[in-house]
This record gives sequence, structure tokens and C-alpha cells, in this order.
Amino acid sequence: MPRFYEREDELENELNRGALWAITYGDMMSYLMIFFLILFALFASKDAVSQFAVKGMEETFGQDTQVTREIFSKHGIQQIAKVEISANKINIKFSEPVLFEPGSDRLKKSSLPHLRKLAKVLIDLPNPIQIEGHTDNRPMGRHSKFKTNWELSAARAFSVLKYFVSQRVAPEKLSAVGYGEFKPLKSNDMPEGRSANRRIEINIIRHEI
Repeated sequence: MPRFYEREDELENELNRGALWAITYGDMMSYLMIFFLILFALFASKDAVSQFAVKGMEETFGQDTQVTREIFSKHGIQQIAKVEISANKINIKFSEPVLFEPGSDRLKKSSLPHLRKLAKVLIDLPNPIQIEGHTDNRPMGRHSKFKTNWELSAARAFSVLKYFVSQRVAPEKLSAVGYGEFKPLKSNDMPEGRSANRRIEINIIRHEI
């Protein structure tokens, strides 16, 4: 039997209670949708890892570090560089003697076979690849063609980039940057620290899922 309201405010209160219920229901459905989207993202991430194991790090990495390390070990990268894997990138560090003579931006001939192997890994990856040049804090010599460490670090990074392009790594996913002495790994007070700071870092950036 329908209910009749004697006063207008009673009807308004009843309607408000219904509106509140609808808002609560809507919030609950929104939370459920977010929950299922999170589940979907998690399963999509696992699927990407399995594809990456088969195809060579196609879409993502960092969730199966053993697979990643095996891929780099296969090409001998870990023998001449330090490979670190984090949630958002793979970082490959080459110390100065491996790629360049002191003060030079010309790649050593002995480094080319190693970079060629790395290029074979990078060719099939869709990920952005950033090449960083770093130096110690000692000033450039009088006869250097570079006036600052910044210029030397940028030139070295660009030399690596150009070599990768020559090995058919897609130029649109490559970038190069020089940091000079401004991002040291260790103190420049000792020779060991300066040696660690003179380096090239190659970052394979993780794709967002």
C-alpha cells in the first residue's frame, strides 16, 4: 500500500535517504571497478613478463631479474659492464677504460665488439634508451679540444648513440646526455673514486603498463 506523507519535509527527507543510498552504491561500484582494473594490470604485467622471457624484454622488466640477467650474460655484457636492475630501468655502467682513452670521445676499437653485442639486444626492444656521459672533476688539459668536462661527457654519450644507430638501433628511441662531474658515484678525492666517476651509463627505461 503506498505511503502518503502529511508534510512536504517528510517526503524530502525520504528522498534524501534514497539519494544517499544511491551515492553509496555508486561509490561501491567505482571501488569494485578500480579493484578489477588493478587485478587486470597485475595479470597483464605477469603476461608481459612471460612474453619478455620469450622475445627478449619486449614490454617490461624488473619482475623477473633472472631472465634479464641471463639475456645479458648470453651476450657477455656483464663481463665488461656492471648491470643493475630496478623497478623502472636496467642500468648498464661502462667504466672509462672500456670504451674510451682518457680525455677522448672516440670509441676504442677494442670496445666495438662489446657494443655490437649490446646493440643486438637493444634492436628488438621498444623501450626508450638513454645514454649518459659522466666524468671526474679534474679540469681539462690545455691541449684538449673540450673546454669542460660537461662537453667531454656529452660527446662521449653521443659517440655511443651514433654507434648504436650504425648498428640499426632505432634512433627515435635513443637519447644522449652529458652530466660532466655533477653526478659522481664516489668522492673525487682519491684515484679510485675518480675512476669510478668516469663512466658511460646506458639506461633501458621500463615501459609503463
